Amino acid sequence: MPLEIAGMDRYPPLMMRSWTVARVSGIDVRLHPTFAFVFLWVLIDWRRVGAGNGGSSIAFSVILVLLIFTCVLLHEFGHAFMARQHGVRVHDVSLSAIGGVARMEQLPEESRAEVLIALSGPAANLAFIIAMAPIVLLAGVVSGFSSLEDYATTVFEPSPIGLLTTLLYANVLIIVFNVLPAFPMDGGRVFRAALTSAVGREMGTRIAVVVGQAFAVVLLLFSIFVAQSVILVLLSVFVIVVAYGEERAVRVESAMRRMRVGQFALWDSGGIGPNQPLTNALRGGLRDITVTEGGRVVGVLWRNRLLAELGRTVSGRTVGDVMERDPITVDIDMPIYDVHQLMEEQDLWAVPVIESGMYRGIFTGDRFLHIYSQLSPDPVQAARHFIERRLLARLRA
Repeated sequence: MPLEIAGMDRYPPLMMRSWTVARVSGIDVRLHPTFAFVFLWVLIDWRRVGAGNGGSSIAFSVILVLLIFTCVLLHEFGHAFMARQHGVRVHDVSLSAIGGVARMEQLPEESRAEVLIALSGPAANLAFIIAMAPIVLLAGVVSGFSSLEDYATTVFEPSPIGLLTTLLYANVLIIVFNVLPAFPMDGGRVFRAALTSAVGREMGTRIAVVVGQAFAVVLLLFSIFVAQSVILVLLSVFVIVVAYGEERAVRVESAMRRMRVGQFALWDSGGIGPNQPLTNALRGGLRDITVTEGGRVVGVLWRNRLLAELGRTVSGRTVGDVMERDPITVDIDMPIYDVHQLMEEQDLWAVPVIESGMYRGIFTGDRFLHIYSQLSPDPVQAARHFIERRLLARLRA
């Protein structure tokens, strides 16, 4: 299933909030509201797996669906655990009506790491097949099977052997579908990684996206005119949307890697001195302010800290009494993208910018959002992301 990349650009399945239902090895397992449609489909279409058997067929379908989605979870956790091995932060794994998504921070730029993370999902399903094969073969021997055709005829049959063969068949389909060279599927990510070494990440992504969307269009037409499957239609649309979203994110990322933070830092009158009265920090409005002495950064006065201090007696107090000392700073030649990543990791809304140790301005989340809105036609996700971070930071304060 697709890997969803969090960070500057997030696009959860069908843009609806999910619910956390479990936590595995520190990773939340979330259910998307559309997951309920899976069981609705089972109730409507249960005759496909055994008309006339009544409740037993429905029970078989429900158990089968739960086991298949357990295998989907196995697939996603394969991605998640491999990503952790390469230092990538994994937010959660979510299940929807059209499959699973592992939501994580930006994947490593190294092609080898991306390939390993992409292939770890199908590898998890392959390991499951290898582990299940002896059990299925033994069950077939007990049932008197003498050929592979005997096993094939039991797929979707509402019986214990049918459950095992169908589960094996489902994992084969998961592997086959995911290794197709159609971005953003796992095979498409391997394809993108191979292209990156030849034409660069941005162009490689564009080519992989075109191939992936072409595949999705073919699948969409097949779903409508041949298979007449709502699930495949949704999956086709999902692939198209996610492929477009990631191509846009990579395009914006490349642009931000070329930009230098010094171009966008706000001078802010050179900051404020540590010996100035705390009340002076309110001139110009409530904001994050760099504290400087002799042109060098000695601290930062955060707006949430200043706001908290307003409820206390500020008479006689100085900026130095409240400021955060030895703050993180960035050089004027640091790419905007790297500055954003640093701000994300350190949960900062602003960061002072220096040149040869001297203060040159402050770069804020508002400035980043402005830059992002100029580079991307859809800044809504970035805006929501920063608003969430700001609210969380204020709550922690």
